[in-house]
Amino acid sequence: MQHYDKKVRPTAGVLVSDTFDDDTFGILADFAYTRHDNKTNHVFVSGWEGVMLDPCQLTPTCTGNPATSNTHSVVAWFQQQFGAEQAQTRDERVDGRIAVQWNLSPNMLLTIDDNYSRQVVQNNTYGFGVWFGWDEFRSVKLDSNGTIIDFVDAPGAPMNINAGIDHSILQTNQTGANLKWKATERLSVELDGNYAKSWLNPNGEISTNGADTGYGRPLLGQNLGVRVVGDSSDTLPQLTTYGPNGDKSRYLDPTIIGSHVLVRLAQKNTDTVKQARLTATWKEEGLTLKAGGSYLDDRYTQQNRNTFANNFWQSWAGYGAPSGISTGVVLPASLQEGTISTKNFIPGFAGNDALPPSLRVYSPLALYKYLEGLGNPQTKNIPGFNYGCCGTAYTGTLDLALDPGSVRDIGERTWSLFLKADFDTHVGGLPFHFNAGLREESTHITSAGIGQLPIKLTNSPSDQTLLVTTFSNPQPVSTKSSYSYFLPSLDMKLELTDRLHLRFDASRTLTRPPLNLLTPVLNVGSLPRVGALSANGGNPRLKPYVSDNFDAAAEWYYQRNSYVAVDFFLKNVTNFIVAGTQRQTINNVIDPTTGQPAIYTVSQQVNGPEASVKGVELAWQHVFGNSGFGFNANATFVKTNKPYDPKDISLSGFAVTGLANSANFVGFYDKNGFEARVALNWRDEYLLQFGQGQNLSAFGAEPTFVNSSLQVDFSTSYQITKNISVFFEALNLTNETQSTHGRFSNQLLDVFAYGRRFTGGARFRF
Repeated sequence: MQHYDKKVRPTAGVLVSDTFDDDTFGILADFAYTRHDNKTNHVFVSGWEGVMLDPCQLTPTCTGNPATSNTHSVVAWFQQQFGAEQAQTRDERVDGRIAVQWNLSPNMLLTIDDNYSRQVVQNNTYGFGVWFGWDEFRSVKLDSNGTIIDFVDAPGAPMNINAGIDHSILQTNQTGANLKWKATERLSVELDGNYAKSWLNPNGEISTNGADTGYGRPLLGQNLGVRVVGDSSDTLPQLTTYGPNGDKSRYLDPTIIGSHVLVRLAQKNTDTVKQARLTATWKEEGLTLKAGGSYLDDRYTQQNRNTFANNFWQSWAGYGAPSGISTGVVLPASLQEGTISTKNFIPGFAGNDALPPSLRVYSPLALYKYLEGLGNPQTKNIPGFNYGCCGTAYTGTLDLALDPGSVRDIGERTWSLFLKADFDTHVGGLPFHFNAGLREESTHITSAGIGQLPIKLTNSPSDQTLLVTTFSNPQPVSTKSSYSYFLPSLDMKLELTDRLHLRFDASRTLTRPPLNLLTPVLNVGSLPRVGALSANGGNPRLKPYVSDNFDAAAEWYYQRNSYVAVDFFLKNVTNFIVAGTQRQTINNVIDPTTGQPAIYTVSQQVNGPEASVKGVELAWQHVFGNSGFGFNANATFVKTNKPYDPKDISLSGFAVTGLANSANFVGFYDKNGFEARVALNWRDEYLLQFGQGQNLSAFGAEPTFVNSSLQVDFSTSYQITKNISVFFEALNLTNETQSTHGRFSNQLLDVFAYGRRFTGGARFRF
């Protein structure tokens, strides 16, 4: 689990009480510690890339280089990388809060609160990955949609034996103050201020230590491929063979496993939020008026250090002599710390038996120590060191360097004015409640970073699937933008009877893009794959998406704490934010594998066209008298006029993301300090996003769909005293998996087996 770019957008200072009572002083403090340990099995395809094949690739005898031919006419999608891994996660979190409240005078109440959290997550992963290049495919078989369901990689793809340690620290502190002044019997004034800051790896801690070891061509022979034999909801892709020259018994033979890519990353983020709000409220019988203004200042900074910026990632790349390459060293068997069985790796899925039988466990840190122990290659000749990669910079230690393209300093300031009116009256003798609001928001954005362009591409001497990028000198880049929106709202409720209510709502809302998407820098990958050149950029002029919302509902309160409701809704959306791609040259650099200008797939977030969403929501809650037993259930059915069309292979495809039919049922008991809940949550298949792990398709940003899922959870708690309670929860009782797919349902992207998860603990409040 990753927490990069996690944002802090807190509400204003917490108000412990809304009343002016006789107590002159009060204090509240609480503390919580939680720890979660779990294992997640993961089978993945990094991306289904769209491509135009040469027809000869459908045969076993295709000669030449299809990438440079002029006869591309077969529309197809292929697996960029196939692999499996297990993640072992430890998640520890400490939360603390203190709030102080006192009456400064009979008409003035002051509240000050401070909230602190620190989360430390360590994720150890062990797995394998096989990388493919489409131009090497032969004997290709396609289904009716163009998905490649079988192929042979002619020269053999490299087998990477991977391990990684991801360690992140997320620390947040939020301080707020709230002052309420009752000026007159009818007029009150509230002033609220808040300062919050979050840090990712506050001391610049190294967040990723990763390694790809393994073996490469020509060791794998010419029979390697991956078959697709079923749907992504229940069937895994299947390796046709694995191991050196198809010898599965030597899949983890230590005599052939050599060093390759060494990935080290230190990512440091900060997010600082300052906000203030002033509200004046006028109350009289049947009428409430509120007016005021607010200010929000949000600043996000980021910088990464890694082994790609100085090319140290490939200091020992190449796999070594067994793979026919002079760089890389065979690694001692003592580095292996064990194996992980893949038997029944993904419960409920066919194809587990086609996975290699185990995953190799080793420590990247121990690997670094071994390689650094070989000495300084600048003072002596060390066989296997990649002298073509790093000049004289590498002197025996795997240091990190600043990645200029990662530097971001983005600020967003928003001013707003608002007016809100609530009144109660009668229409035709029936109680009528009316609420209307007006809000004007103006936002100004400044965005700065460091940009650099590629000036040369060369073949990697240590990996035939890689290219090396030479960049221009870094240059500062900055830009400014602004936008304003008027946001009205209206809410009306008519009580036909004491139990039957009709409601109508209309509003305009906006959702701002995350600040990390607003960088002005085009970031070109320093480690591109042959035939898979990519770049990604921010969009500092990205607008928030705006939704005009209309709801009509009926609510029937047929007994105490029990009701039935139906809500019909319509949303008209503009500026919906999605990932977009285009294929283009950058700085006219030449691709050495083709001799032609390099074509990059450039990805960035863009504002899409208008779309509408409509649907109905049903809800029912019932409590069985005073027994403490009850249930609540709801279901939502939704559709849009911009659904995704998988047959559209244009670069500008668009659809509304995140829409799915869903249903939830919760049975509960709540009485005498004891609570218990059983929850069933179902969600139908839906389009999650545009973009995949490798998003280099010739047909635009490839989609990611989430398959339908049903999860059953249980939770319970008991209040021992006023200040002490204990709790227990069990998630995913039926051991369900979560899976995603690409453009078509048989294009599996990810399947995660989280297993059942259990949490127990106590809460203390002072």
